[in-house]
Amino acid sequence: MACVATLPTGIAAFASCPLSNDKQSKLSKKSDIPHDRDSLRVGEIDEFTVIADRVRKEVISSAPVFNLSNERMKTIGVTDISDALHRLPGLNIKDYGGAGGMRTVSVRGFGANHTGVIYDGIVLSDCQSGKIDLSRYSLDNVGSLSVTIGDNSDIFIPAKASASAASILISTLSVPAPNDSAWHLTARFRAGSWRFLNPYLKVGKTLTKNFSFSLIGEYTHAKNNYPFTLYNGVMVTRERRNNSRMNSGHGELNVRWRPTQASTLDGKVYYYDNNRQLPGAVVLYNPVINERLRDRNFFGQLTYRNLSLDKFSFQGLAKFNWDASLYHDENGKYPGGMLDENYYQREVYLSGSALYLPTDRLSFNYSADYFYNNLNSNQPATVEVKPRRHSFLQSFTGKFRNNWMQAMVRLLWSVYDNEVRYGESAKDENKLSPSASVSFQPFSSLFFIRASYKNIFRMPTFNDNYYFHMGSVSLKPEDSDQVNLGFTYQMPALSWLSTAVFTVDTYYNSVKNKIVAIPQNMFIWTMMNLGKARAFGVDVTANATFHLSRNQNLVFASNYSWQRVQPRTNRKDPDYNKQVAYTPQHSGAASLSWQNPWVDVVFHATGVSERYGTNSNLPVSRVKGYIECGASLMRTFRFHGHSLDLRFDLLNMFDKQYEVVVDYPMPGRSWKATVTFEP
Repeated sequence: MACVATLPTGIAAFASCPLSNDKQSKLSKKSDIPHDRDSLRVGEIDEFTVIADRVRKEVISSAPVFNLSNERMKTIGVTDISDALHRLPGLNIKDYGGAGGMRTVSVRGFGANHTGVIYDGIVLSDCQSGKIDLSRYSLDNVGSLSVTIGDNSDIFIPAKASASAASILISTLSVPAPNDSAWHLTARFRAGSWRFLNPYLKVGKTLTKNFSFSLIGEYTHAKNNYPFTLYNGVMVTRERRNNSRMNSGHGELNVRWRPTQASTLDGKVYYYDNNRQLPGAVVLYNPVINERLRDRNFFGQLTYRNLSLDKFSFQGLAKFNWDASLYHDENGKYPGGMLDENYYQREVYLSGSALYLPTDRLSFNYSADYFYNNLNSNQPATVEVKPRRHSFLQSFTGKFRNNWMQAMVRLLWSVYDNEVRYGESAKDENKLSPSASVSFQPFSSLFFIRASYKNIFRMPTFNDNYYFHMGSVSLKPEDSDQVNLGFTYQMPALSWLSTAVFTVDTYYNSVKNKIVAIPQNMFIWTMMNLGKARAFGVDVTANATFHLSRNQNLVFASNYSWQRVQPRTNRKDPDYNKQVAYTPQHSGAASLSWQNPWVDVVFHATGVSERYGTNSNLPVSRVKGYIECGASLMRTFRFHGHSLDLRFDLLNMFDKQYEVVVDYPMPGRSWKATVTFEP
């Protein structure tokens, strides 16, 4: 695999493509460039391209990082965001089924509230529930998707990006390159089972030397009435999901302005609208469901970066976010026969980061963030309370790196100021969270040992604090510690083995002041800090590319996770030391791709062991394990400078019926066909 860096006329730069020790020594022996940085002469040079073998980020990082590029996802047959996350270790995905089903992700036994989602450098937020629904985001415009557990080894990030136990980073394919003046068009149409239709269009162009843009439009329709088998004692019937239709649209405008050679200003305007029916849980003898949910999200964001050639660089971010969740249900149990619950969230976010490089080996970063959140709804709890939160985050990070070691230390100071218009507000918080990580290379080969520690917490959400008959304003934040120890290895390339990368990580996590719901009577529950939980486990990945002949390769990718996540609140509790609900002890995925001049073929499988729907692990709540298999066929035709990409996916090819969430059956065998044209 190669790393390519194109340097424009008139500037010099240090490529961030780490080389193996052998290649570094060869460059040092053959180069006449002095090692003393101050003795370098500055001058104008023509544009040139640097190409070098690239070391995988998973190998050199001091904390676990797992990355899937756009090309990698295509190679291993990834079909959507949920499938992509299944290919990464340590992740537990809650999936409610179908094209419109909600998907949330927890990492290594932490709840979904502990997982941050970063979209093009800025953290997404949901102050109401704290969970980000990843079904909103398609892979069509994703350049890379990665998961960082603990602290990101890239220190030039906002403070908010380090305020989670783990982060999912989504980077989009934004705008054309500055030296590319041609129009860029991508037209894609996807169709599949159960009336799934998904047209996608992207247009982009560099209008001037310093200004580029791209415009994206996408629409998805699905009836989602897939069949499933219903077991009722000795009676077995074949049913269909109903009330499952979805219509969603997504539009996005990206612009990039380059005021100087070393600075960029990126802007994004995003809108998402999903009007869907909710199929609900399968209930015997009561198939009638009339629930609907409309999700609307708008945000605009600006990112300014000045990557100076001197010792200082600066980054500034600004964002406004508006989100609406409109729920409607028709049922005789409600007064008037209908229930409408409407929630509206707003966020204003500002961030500044300064990077200081006193030497080539030492770097420091200071980041300061401010964000304001509020929540309104037509429900009594928030109509009367109108909660607001001011948040101030500051982080200071130091990083040292040489030829054989990388070490990082970070301090995050978090201040949360809660307000309400009426009544009593939630507690204010002020916490200091330390973290540290190190990765070192004991031998000359690309073998690294890494260790990391991170202390972090998550604030109670507005639902936790203020939800009607349930919220508690006296809640403390959940406080967590995570420790990781592992090793990584990238084999040298051979004539028959292009790449081979292995990672093994063991970990221990603990959560204190876990927020749980406790019943006060049959109708009133209260959120309280009662819980303690711990998690320990092992994550393993193995990836290799075998070179068969000049135009043929076999690409193998796999991951496996073993985890024990246990409540540890009280030894007398029935759930003490049991496995936390919906957390499998064993999970994994594997794929094998045959790349050839005719039709690329991919076979892939994902699976989890049995889980339980309750922390008490009652037999009646047992959820069976499953292995889901699929296959993909892909072929690209090129003619007269155009590209036509054809793809066919067969999902759940053995028609395995399974559930991720109890009483929410997942789709059986289905297909998708995709046509992509790029002139």
